Amino acid sequence: MSLLIESIKIFNGCIYNLQRHENRMQRSRVALISKDITPIPLRKYIEIPNDLRQGLVKCRIVYKEDVQEITYTPYSPYIIKSLKLVESNLIDYQFKYLDRNHIKELYAQRGNCDDIIMVKDRMLTDSSYGNIALLKDGVWYTPSTCLLNGTRRQQLIDQGKILEADISVVDIDKYEKICLFNAMIGLNKSTIRIPFIVK
Repeated sequence: MSLLIESIKIFNGCIYNLQRHENRMQRSRVALISKDITPIPLRKYIEIPNDLRQGLVKCRIVYKEDVQEITYTPYSPYIIKSLKLVESNLIDYQFKYLDRNHIKELYAQRGNCDDIIMVKDRMLTDSSYGNIALLKDGVWYTPSTCLLNGTRRQQLIDQGKILEADISVVDIDKYEKICLFNAMIGLNKSTIRIPFIVK
């Protein structure tokens, strides 16, 4: 079995969305290892270094049957001003694998753009590092065809802050702007106007 990862937000010593990360880890381990596998209690493993108890920190957990490695790094959000649509009908990332070679290959096709939006079967999926949402008439819509249902994405859906929708390449111009988000970056923190998407 390939190694899996979880990226968890820590801000000023507070761990965010821990239960959703634990739930995803367990779903992945059940699907890939055994339906009877014992859950991993992450609070038992996470020990924030004293020098990283202030500010925004990314806790990265590598695991399969058990936790293999935990690292903590200060986090600065990427500055994204332009996106390129890159198509791959073969990409599959329903589990958060450590091996991201296929995504890296697509990212390398971004040209002069800062990041990519991966397109599968003419439908929008995700950016190279997180989920996406598009704004129309004051409502944020996230592609129902995402590659990976991120913990932040599911939280925003549960809170009613974003709605799922089928969004094809030809639909993009119906929206006003696009937002990239993940466990570390919240909704509306990294937004780009639609004209800055290269098709």
